[in-house]
Amino acid sequence: MVLLKLEKVTKKFGGIVAVDSVDLQVEQGEALGIVGPNGSGKTTLYNLISGVYTPDEGRIIFDGKDITGMPPHARTPLGLARTFQIPRPFGSATVRENVAIGAMFGRASMDVEEALREADEHLKLIGIYNLRNKEAKLLTPLEKRFMELARALAMKPKILLLDEVMAGMHPSDIEKIIETLQKIRKEEHVAVVSMVEHLMHAITKFAERVVVMHQGRKLIEGETARVLNDPRVIEVYLGKRVV
Repeated sequence: MVLLKLEKVTKKFGGIVAVDSVDLQVEQGEALGIVGPNGSGKTTLYNLISGVYTPDEGRIIFDGKDITGMPPHARTPLGLARTFQIPRPFGSATVRENVAIGAMFGRASMDVEEALREADEHLKLIGIYNLRNKEAKLLTPLEKRFMELARALAMKPKILLLDEVMAGMHPSDIEKIIETLQKIRKEEHVAVVSMVEHLMHAITKFAERVVVMHQGRKLIEGETARVLNDPRVIEVYLGKRVV
């Protein structure tokens, strides 16, 4: 089942075409990697999917609904959640409260006590339940990233967009995150889309399918090992000309 569909999506900033007529589909419960060097259009693509930007051309369909012009806060209750490369928590709130806010943002009808119970479940799942009563501003950068992931999962997404969530992590932490994401995909049928710039070893362990962006366009997509060994992809990452 196709959950997310982009049809000829284009975004321009002045004379710069940041995303150029991109088609993309995400299936229910799949693990998709979006890779490409700096400036390839990955972040702009994420901002279009999450509603930060509105496309200049094309359409975005989520779970059968046209969300092209819909703002971010209206997309989340539909089942679209995102993490950010640089977490920005509510610093004076506890870790538990930050995750509970995510749960309530994803489902407006949820009361505070239910949201706090949801927060506990997801903090246990991610493995930082011991930090639940700590103020978010006192967390290490890595701990903030784990909390950001727990907060996004508490929104109960159908699709989870991860923005460089594994960057800077120790290999053992990366393994833990991948195991957690695989569990969520299998048990809750959540599609996970992970954007990375480097960390190819993480993508090979996680993603079933990969989309490679280059100069705002989709260079190639397909099965992970095949795509990452494609000569065009190797040239992009070596900085050579792509024919």
